Amino acid sequence: MARFRRNAATLSVAVNTLNMTPKHPPWPSLWMGGYGWDPRGGDGTYARKLRAHCLVLDDSGSANVLLRIDVVSIPRDVHRELRRRVVEVEKLVADSDFLIASSHTHSGPMIGSSHPHPNVLMNLQPADITAVNQSTALFIDLMVDLVKRTVQAPKVPATLHYAEGSVRLGHNRTGVVDTVLPDVPVLLVRNATTTEPVAVLFGYACHPVCRGNDKVFDSDYVGVVIESIERRLGLPALFFQGLAGDIDPNAGGPLVVGEKLADAIVDVLAADRFTAVTGPILTKLTEIQLPFAVDTDNAAVQADLKRKFESRLDGHLGPAEVRHARLMLEQLRTGTVARSIPMPIQCWKFGGLTVLALSHEVLAGYQQLIKDIAVRLGIGKLWVMAYANETQCYIPTDETAWQPGYESSWREGDRLVAGYGSSMLAYSWPAPLRSSPVGTVPAAPGSAQAVVLAACEAIMR
Repeated sequence: MARFRRNAATLSVAVNTLNMTPKHPPWPSLWMGGYGWDPRGGDGTYARKLRAHCLVLDDSGSANVLLRIDVVSIPRDVHRELRRRVVEVEKLVADSDFLIASSHTHSGPMIGSSHPHPNVLMNLQPADITAVNQSTALFIDLMVDLVKRTVQAPKVPATLHYAEGSVRLGHNRTGVVDTVLPDVPVLLVRNATTTEPVAVLFGYACHPVCRGNDKVFDSDYVGVVIESIERRLGLPALFFQGLAGDIDPNAGGPLVVGEKLADAIVDVLAADRFTAVTGPILTKLTEIQLPFAVDTDNAAVQADLKRKFESRLDGHLGPAEVRHARLMLEQLRTGTVARSIPMPIQCWKFGGLTVLALSHEVLAGYQQLIKDIAVRLGIGKLWVMAYANETQCYIPTDETAWQPGYESSWREGDRLVAGYGSSMLAYSWPAPLRSSPVGTVPAAPGSAQAVVLAACEAIMR
């Protein structure tokens, strides 16, 4: 889907913020997402607010909506329902003009009950899952209302300005590659009449896990940055996560990491080396299918998976593996086992900036691969986001997928079934994604990496 107008664009903007920190009531559930493998419930306290921001860019009378949310992930069914409500029911925005992003904080509420499945990930029982689903319905209502209020709010004429900073706050946790992304993209929104700043949008690629696995709701270093920018500059600050699938923060905790990132953003603003970003805006939204390492539609493959999952029922690999095996066996029995994983990809092209938004937990190695494509296409400034629209799996590069581990999702020398303690088990899928044969460069046709890169090239053209 795409929308494009060739006339000169006049931009205007409105922005709203919602404090969505779960409280009981009205939230039926205080179960938290972000970590496995045991139940993790919030105790009703929080260190920093969990926020949702909505920014509407009106492009010559047509709304472009950015909705960013402090949750660890948005499963597909939640994403599709939220999009349906905003686009089809309320008719607030065109489909490709609506972009949703999650911060990936690991100290937020659990949203949805599909991928990950609350029983597999946290051993939640039916009554608990019902409460999670009730909270998810409340969450969707809150987000729809936030978008509606912002779309209908008075707008101020706006100009956009882009620059990039750099800071190293994380490390690559895989031990396979050493890719760390220091880029700090910054998009400044100014009032076109007064030239005063209206909002700042920024990004970084690093897991928000500074707080660790406790029961306190927290937006993690993301919330520290937002509060610091708001305190220092009096501006709403909107965070967009980068390709952080394999990047964890260095030691120091939320305050240290967050304030260092805030310093980097303030430095970018102070240097004032921005380039103009203009309309009209070209927006595209597409969806690809990520292939598994095995053909789950094949009867022989299904029999092999059945045998492997049955072998886990004795618990020798752990209780989460038993819960996952039971779910997979039920799907094999009922013919509902997944054949692939959908991946929405979205692109917004401005004059002077291209924004590429990828769903799922994309590993950092994709950044350079995508930048290489952008250079070949003659694309200038490029901002690559992940965790956009929905987050349902990890997407490793071939280089990472060739080694056993959490991100590659295979163990024990078996590349054809979701490994114990791996990301595909956490996200409730049957098998790893398909990789190229070991050592193959560039990625082999039909591999997940080749499919993702081809889609990125197509949508950026």
